[in-house]
Amino acid sequence: MMSQPPRKTMWAVQALSMVLFALVSAVVPGYAFAFFLVYFIVFMAVMFKLTSKGMKPPPRSELGSPVFKESNPVNAMMYDKYLNAELKKQMTMMMLNFMLLFFVFILWSIYQAYIGPLIVSIIGEYTGDEVLLRFTYFLGMYVFFFGVMQGLRYLLFRGSDMQTFLFARIGFEVYRKGVMLDNRQFIAFNENICFEPNPDRKFVELRSRSNKSMRIRLYTLETGKLIDKLREAGVGECAV
Repeated sequence: MMSQPPRKTMWAVQALSMVLFALVSAVVPGYAFAFFLVYFIVFMAVMFKLTSKGMKPPPRSELGSPVFKESNPVNAMMYDKYLNAELKKQMTMMMLNFMLLFFVFILWSIYQAYIGPLIVSIIGEYTGDEVLLRFTYFLGMYVFFFGVMQGLRYLLFRGSDMQTFLFARIGFEVYRKGVMLDNRQFIAFNENICFEPNPDRKFVELRSRSNKSMRIRLYTLETGKLIDKLREAGVGECAV
């Protein structure tokens, strides 16, 4: 999750996807659903590979002995009086995102009744090509859906102080080269990784300097010791 694609790249992929979907819908409408399904599967596979890149744990023989280990961070979580509120807010955001999917049916009705025919009418004054008219119709539909959904998400979450998802790990081990999470994921230390301490709430967060959308929260009662070990491993504190 520390190696997610840049935001500009994602916007470019989404724009190209809309053009591609519109083209397929216009040229071979009978195969559009099958194409969307295959595209979605391939897209999710690629995204999973990109987001998990660099997180595969290296052999234990290369890591050596851990310099810090926390096997039961639940004890520290109990001292964080704000954690339940944060998790509740995170769940609310997830539910709102899910509910927005149902809004697509309303958008479809609006587009089909008003916007789509208007676009076809305007373009039809310049060309009578059916493929081009269908392409314009579907492209307008995808742009309309995307624009409205992004706008709604912005309005819903712009005032939130938690636009990112938190991951409170079950257990972790700190090595000179990185942090092992739950014995299955590995965050390698490099110049892009920094930490933000919060001793009062009994955790230290690992963050990416280039990607603000995710952060790894490490709970422990020994925050001072964890901070020292991270600094010894060459990890710097995030700039305020």
